[in-house]
Amino acid sequence: MPSDALVYQLWVEIVDSEPPIWRRFTVPSHLSLADFHPVLAAVMGWDGQAPYQFKYQGQPLGPEAATRSLAHLLHHPNDDLLYTYNPAQGWLHKVTLEAIHPSNHGPEVQCLEGDRHCPPEICDGVWGYDELLERLNDGEDPEYDQLWQAIGYDFNPDIFDLAAANQRLQQLGH
Repeated sequence: MPSDALVYQLWVEIVDSEPPIWRRFTVPSHLSLADFHPVLAAVMGWDGQAPYQFKYQGQPLGPEAATRSLAHLLHHPNDDLLYTYNPAQGWLHKVTLEAIHPSNHGPEVQCLEGDRHCPPEICDGVWGYDELLERLNDGEDPEYDQLWQAIGYDFNPDIFDLAAANQRLQQLGH
């Protein structure tokens, strides 16, 4: 079966997030790394405007790898790669191939499930996010109101909005 007729079921998790922040989603196996970045950003909840980098088997994949397809890198369930969104802030994600399915000609780019809200982009990595959550729970913090204004009063770290993730993916047009 040609790789363009395959759909990859993937798991992505922000490394060191506790409790884990993760998503399970599907993409066509022929998707290039350049096209995979906006999908990852959308499924997680990032705005996708920050720099990013992929690593495969411990080696950074430079700009010349942008046209490589996922099928070129991930061949079997449990194969994985690393994705760093905004390297200056250190948002490291592990992307794992969970399953390979034949295309059913339905929506191939789709979020299936996930857990927890994506951290706000104002945080410096997982540890900065942990600090932000502590400060948001401390009404005595001198910047309490400003922090809530910056991230939005409706922010809830425990809630993942599946419909919103799929809406972001649909807007990408894949």
